[in-house]
Amino acid sequence: MPTINPLILSVTHINDTHSHFEPSPITLSLPDSHMQIKTTTGGFARIKNVVEHFRQQAKEKQQGFLFLHAGDCFQGSLYYSLFKGDINARLLNMLGLDAMTLGNHELDLGNGPVSDFLSDIHFPLLAGNWDVSHELPNKTKRLSDKPQLRPYLAKQKRADVVIKEFNGHQVAIFGVSIDKMSAIANPDPDTPFVSSLEVVKNTVKRLHDQGIKNIILLSHLGYAADLDMAEQVDGLSVIIGGHSHTLQGDFSALGLGFEEPYGRCESGTLVLQACCHAMFLGAVELEFNSHGEVTHHSGNNFLLLDEDCCQNASLTDGNSDIDDVDAKREAICALKQQDNVLFTKTENDIHDVIGRDYKPAVHRLESDIVTFVPHLLRHIRVPDQKGGSEIAPLVCEAMLFSARCRGIPADFAIHNAGGVRVSVSSGSLTAAEIAGRLLPFEIDIVEYRVSGKQVRLALEGAIDNAINNGINGTGDGSFPYTAYLRFDYDKDLPIGRRISSLQYRVENEWRSVEDNGLYRSVSSAYTTKGKEGYDALEHPGNNVRSVGVTLSESFIEYARTIESLEPVKPDMAGFQRF
Repeated sequence: MPTINPLILSVTHINDTHSHFEPSPITLSLPDSHMQIKTTTGGFARIKNVVEHFRQQAKEKQQGFLFLHAGDCFQGSLYYSLFKGDINARLLNMLGLDAMTLGNHELDLGNGPVSDFLSDIHFPLLAGNWDVSHELPNKTKRLSDKPQLRPYLAKQKRADVVIKEFNGHQVAIFGVSIDKMSAIANPDPDTPFVSSLEVVKNTVKRLHDQGIKNIILLSHLGYAADLDMAEQVDGLSVIIGGHSHTLQGDFSALGLGFEEPYGRCESGTLVLQACCHAMFLGAVELEFNSHGEVTHHSGNNFLLLDEDCCQNASLTDGNSDIDDVDAKREAICALKQQDNVLFTKTENDIHDVIGRDYKPAVHRLESDIVTFVPHLLRHIRVPDQKGGSEIAPLVCEAMLFSARCRGIPADFAIHNAGGVRVSVSSGSLTAAEIAGRLLPFEIDIVEYRVSGKQVRLALEGAIDNAINNGINGTGDGSFPYTAYLRFDYDKDLPIGRRISSLQYRVENEWRSVEDNGLYRSVSSAYTTKGKEGYDALEHPGNNVRSVGVTLSESFIEYARTIESLEPVKPDMAGFQRF
């Protein structure tokens, strides 16, 4: 019987690209220098060029090759705001992915956009703990009949698996996503998510029973959960993950810090992740033994800089720019000495398609000045000693404004802090900045009827969730900001009694919100689904209906009416005591 050589596999990977198709700005410290260089990294065109380099390299070595995406390609940029999943499907096809796992942001607007995406992509979408077996038969946008979806196999209680063969070796690839998807996204009720741990255990056992030992899990669970999975499941070779935006690799020489080494081995399983926003590319060479264990790995997460960045980058000593070509060349040479920096061209067919078919619409919004911001409007999720967010209450004001402009006499607005992404710098504020950075998540604003008790419990639940007060919360993005609604919160009071002095504004008068009173509120569709502590808002009697405008559209509409964007006065900005 002929001897089969050990499997050597080259893998490139990305995750959480969030529609960042173009290179992202970055400031790097220069090794052994006080100077910094401002340039751009990543982007789909550079990623494609570098992946093709590694693909060709593997071919020359007669090794197997895979290019994988660990989820969350939707949302996050102006390109998504304008072109939704269509642009993702087109450009991801052009990248030449072998497989992608489902991210939570793919489900922000329900199953429909995922169904459309599945119709357009040329690679499998791995969703091994997504049970679509009981999907309602009368839906116009179905999942269960999409051949590119690799879901949960309910009868076998395991994931559907992609099998690749390299030099006589079989490699299994399957994917799982966050178990509690309905808590942070909007999957349709007829397509629930099941336990990722049980799915992984059952799938690995099935593969081992079939004699397949080389197993790659493509995960959208987050780095800590990936490490836990590696510890709890025997027989996984590699986990390639996303969701937590973890940057593995030592970039401290460039001023980016050092969180984790590239490729952490946990209980015999190699765990990898490549940050986010298409800024980095992970590339690793793996050697497997006959038991599917990775006996050797070499590679890195790579910053991807432009070959011509000497022309486009700027050099600074921290106080002023250095306009010296020789100094800039020396800086580039210093970067080229780093083993986790790659230089490549930015031009190829992806670059051309973006420039021809999509960028003109983005440019129009970039030149569309909506209002003026006289000074920085700070955004922070949970208030600190300096106070709370200055921009989130304005987002709430905008939601209320848009509703009232459409004849909806809403009493107040409530929005979660995580739906607002950045502080707003002083100067002209463009539509592109609003839709691309401040409010990049394309989510509808809805109006609904709500009792005073529901409002009080929702505010308390959201804050408890944000600060882990008596519960294990899902993150500080749940912290509530409001318009025409104010309250006190005392974390030391018993559950159910932490909100007091709850009032809403009628013209120039503040009135108490009564538990038994019925009010009209506006929020994002995300919040009214009872996500992240807002459980009390999810009630069939609330008569939720769309206002007909998204978060970014609302803020643009509101800001156009204001010559200068100022913070909401302290007595109008939600919480009074926290």
